[in-house]
Amino acid sequence: MRQQPTTRALGTTVLALVLGLGWAAREVVHARERADQVQSGTIALDQVKMEPYQDGPTLVGHAGLYLAGDTAASRKFVTGRFVIEPKQTPHAPHTHPEEEVMIIETGTGEIFVDGKTTQVGPGSVMYTGPQVSHGIVNTGDEPLTFYFIKWEAAATK
Repeated sequence: MRQQPTTRALGTTVLALVLGLGWAAREVVHARERADQVQSGTIALDQVKMEPYQDGPTLVGHAGLYLAGDTAASRKFVTGRFVIEPKQTPHAPHTHPEEEVMIIETGTGEIFVDGKTTQVGPGSVMYTGPQVSHGIVNTGDEPLTFYFIKWEAAATK
């Protein structure tokens, strides 16, 4: 003779099923989040597609992105390369919520950060914190090439 499950046993089974489904849904969400994140790896220069960059109607240079997206520890992470034509600037000084680093590879110019203008050339590095006014101008007769990295801290839990 087969016994009917007790209400308690049935409740435990339902609870286990609900908890298991909840855990599985959580894992699917976390897997999707990780899939959307910037992945570790190496990108060679020849893999970066350089596109014309305009400030209004004026062609001021060419830019290409290596990586863009969220990472495990930051939001809006982006790194790229920018070549500014002689006597040009990508845009007027500006601010944004991300921190930013620029590293000058070739050429000469001026970088404006938080009220101070500095002459720059190969090997120069600029750092700016969030919401700090900054900008760059190619003051030379040759293209100025720089690399940039921007990121915003991820929300802490």
